[in-house]
Amino acid sequence: MLRIEKRGFTVPELLLSIIILGMMSLLATGRYTHPDPEHIYFMNDYLLRQSQAMTRRVSCFYEKGITFNSMGHVNMGMTLHFGAHEIIVHLGNGYATTQ
Repeated sequence: MLRIEKRGFTVPELLLSIIILGMMSLLATGRYTHPDPEHIYFMNDYLLRQSQAMTRRVSCFYEKGITFNSMGHVNMGMTLHFGAHEIIVHLGNGYATTQ
């Protein structure tokens, strides 16, 4: 009587497991959306304009009613909405945070 030992997986079993893992990864990545970079562009431009006002020591008007004085402070605090993101501009030093 011959005794045959099975070791490892067969090719169809390996292919089936690779296909299942591939389908699961496609389903998982399909749920994520690409972020809208508009708030990132605004923050970069905001910080650039603020630093220009401070280095040139002049008042600088920026969009959405924001005005920087010669020290980089803003004239009013506000919350700006960009889709699901918010940018909070703090009164005084002009510090801005995103949420």
